[in-house]
Amino acid sequence: MRGPVLLAIALGILGVQAMAGEEHHPGRLVVADGKTGLLQVIDLEKGEVVGRFTVPGPASVYTAPGGQYAFAVHREQNRVSVVYSGLGLEDHGDHKDLVLQTPYIWATLNTGPKPTHLKSHGDRIAIYNDGDGTVALFDARKLGLVADFSEISTGAPDHGAPVPLAQVVLVGSLNRGVVEVYTYGGRKVTQFEGCPRLHGQAVLGNTVAYGCADGVLLVEQRGSGFAARKLANPASAPQGARVGTLVAHPKYPFFIGNFGQGLVRVDSTLSVYPLPARPVRFGFDQGGRLVVLTADGHLHTLEPATGKVLRSLKVAEPITATGEGAVRPSMALGDGVAYVALPEKGEVLEIELDGMELKRRLNVGGTPGSLAWLWVKGVRH
Repeated sequence: MRGPVLLAIALGILGVQAMAGEEHHPGRLVVADGKTGLLQVIDLEKGEVVGRFTVPGPASVYTAPGGQYAFAVHREQNRVSVVYSGLGLEDHGDHKDLVLQTPYIWATLNTGPKPTHLKSHGDRIAIYNDGDGTVALFDARKLGLVADFSEISTGAPDHGAPVPLAQVVLVGSLNRGVVEVYTYGGRKVTQFEGCPRLHGQAVLGNTVAYGCADGVLLVEQRGSGFAARKLANPASAPQGARVGTLVAHPKYPFFIGNFGQGLVRVDSTLSVYPLPARPVRFGFDQGGRLVVLTADGHLHTLEPATGKVLRSLKVAEPITATGEGAVRPSMALGDGVAYVALPEKGEVLEIELDGMELKRRLNVGGTPGSLAWLWVKGVRH
């Protein structure tokens, strides 16, 4: 009986290994052209374009909670496109099956004038409309079912930074330098002042960080209330250096922001991480790697707690494009992989981060700008 038993065990192990291997489809990448109304969806297993769509105009693209949909925000056309990735899930109770389908544009919406910054958290999505100061709020659980949204008004046009929490919405204002707290019904609960030229926001646990011209404002939820404290820029900060973009990962008890020719760790103080050149794009991959694209055209991985540069790779020529209409290289981060769009070459680079090696050049044509990585966890048969 030993032979059949061993054979059964071996086949069982192979089955488990096959299932585990099949679970990790690398996902799909949404690529928005920086000059035209073109959206493309690339299947990262095949390395092929599986969807190509004409949309209202150039867009900034964002991954929606759940990983099946992307939001394409067309600021100048006053529209938002919602893209279904084709990463389908069939619920079987104890697990979900991944079903690869054809991508499509699920909805094209008018959320308000000049939709600009989008922020998602939990099951909520918020889009700030610069043209009138309204915030469009979506429930990610309704995507694919009902294309509706609610709205709250902050009272005046601005350049806003929203954060949708479970019970309330925080809205930062660049021109007024305040963070306001609203219920989902639109009632203003409280506000916190003292954040001049507010720009950039991130969430970590119960705390939301906002970048200010002179430091970082931390707004903490305590039960049903909120409290705020301000962290000042370091005394040795170079002229003009400020935090204007923030990211966080649940693996680490601090935020990371940009700061002149470097990054900054935000916890009880601001600790500067020098870099070889100014950061252009930065963020955490799925597992918590800190990745930075700098203006000298190099991609780096950093040790998040210390800022030590671990690996570097030249991926582009020095990035000099500035001003209205300029399309700069952008980046999306997946599971141990970085995707870097090169607008001048019409291609997207796929870089494996452990060894910092170029794996593929994905030729998409045109002027690729904003990128969004979409991924879901599902069993494949």
